[in-house]
Amino acid sequence: MSDLSEQIPAMLYGQGDRLAPLRQVIQALGNPDQKVKIVHLAGTNGKGSTSTMIAQLLRSHGMRVGLFTSPHLYSERESVQVDGQLIDASTFQALLNKISQVESALNLPDEQRLSQFELTFVVALCYFAQEACDWVVLECGLGGELDATNAIGRSEYSIFTKIGLDHVNLLGDTIEEIAQTKAGIMRPNQTVIIAPNQQPEVVKALIERADEFDNSWIYLAKPLTKLQEGSTYQVALPDVKPFTMQLGLRGNFQAENLTTAMLFYKAWLTAQGHALDPDHLKTVLKDISLPGRYERVSSEPTIILDACHNLDAVAATLETLQREFKGQRLHVICGFLKDKDVTAMVHLLHQLDADFILTQPDFPERTLPVDELAKIFKAEGIEAPTFTDPREAVTDALDRQHDPIIILGSFHLIKCVRGMWRDEY
Repeated sequence: MSDLSEQIPAMLYGQGDRLAPLRQVIQALGNPDQKVKIVHLAGTNGKGSTSTMIAQLLRSHGMRVGLFTSPHLYSERESVQVDGQLIDASTFQALLNKISQVESALNLPDEQRLSQFELTFVVALCYFAQEACDWVVLECGLGGELDATNAIGRSEYSIFTKIGLDHVNLLGDTIEEIAQTKAGIMRPNQTVIIAPNQQPEVVKALIERADEFDNSWIYLAKPLTKLQEGSTYQVALPDVKPFTMQLGLRGNFQAENLTTAMLFYKAWLTAQGHALDPDHLKTVLKDISLPGRYERVSSEPTIILDACHNLDAVAATLETLQREFKGQRLHVICGFLKDKDVTAMVHLLHQLDADFILTQPDFPERTLPVDELAKIFKAEGIEAPTFTDPREAVTDALDRQHDPIIILGSFHLIKCVRGMWRDEY
């Protein structure tokens, strides 16, 4: 269940100047963003995994660490964590009440009242300051320059995960324009880290912005971590003897995210005057997990949930599936939002040796109706059964004793079905 009233808009990105009222509210609350050190992440894919790894790495050195991520599956409280623990419901509500009082005192016009996402972000800032966090890891919700998280006054690190074409109606028509928008989170006197395997236009836009601030930047041309088998990686960092380690997060695409997190970690250690200890590192990320990101929720039958929701993410998941289930026929349950490039994603999925079951996410304003999805699949030459209710799609697959079952396409699809195997918060 959601903690916020369904009368409050979920997000108002791009609807006028959203940062001005946000900054007014944050200032009236005593500038909680100024009381912590911040690692700020933007990108199209990999933000959640990279943010979670960075938070875990910082915690391993005794730091008290706040983590703000999105989207949530069941409750906005998932977005606000300190040392791996969700903010409790009573504290969340108390901070909401406090922010509401500030909004009223500022006499903000209706069009400047905060959205669900903005409110949750301000709750997070207040909570992290209240909990005396040493470091805060902030994941952008959408874009960069105009994202609610960019209402902060300063940050120590800007990190850019894989950037691709997504939300083109909001962020820009080209990959370069999108990269320029995401580059807007940079501040002076930062260390800037750019994830590997970026398109040249992305690298150019990010480095040009970093140079404007005379910031130090680290650009990774290729991953420094290589998946060997299962979840075991070979790590080859500069000035460190190569070593192997296990990562709890699964998927070939995690090699890029792990590389990005490793370069942040090495830069952070250097700033603290410490060297990287591989033996310490091997224990830190071994059991890390993230709901809905190539998450195995059952072994008999094998069931994997993956919220890949754009072309790059689907391509990365496809590569992982083809490697992990080589020679096996898959059973894929999928549903998408209508503002995604669904035709291109379906074309990619057609490469799989798979039977498909079609459904739709639980997001009335943005969901692609299952009958429209069926037309896209039919144009690819694929006939597939359809279910309006995602749980019925899963039940059908289980009744037919399908194995393995892959459920993918959107966080709003994953949240509909994950409760069949995992407890909600």
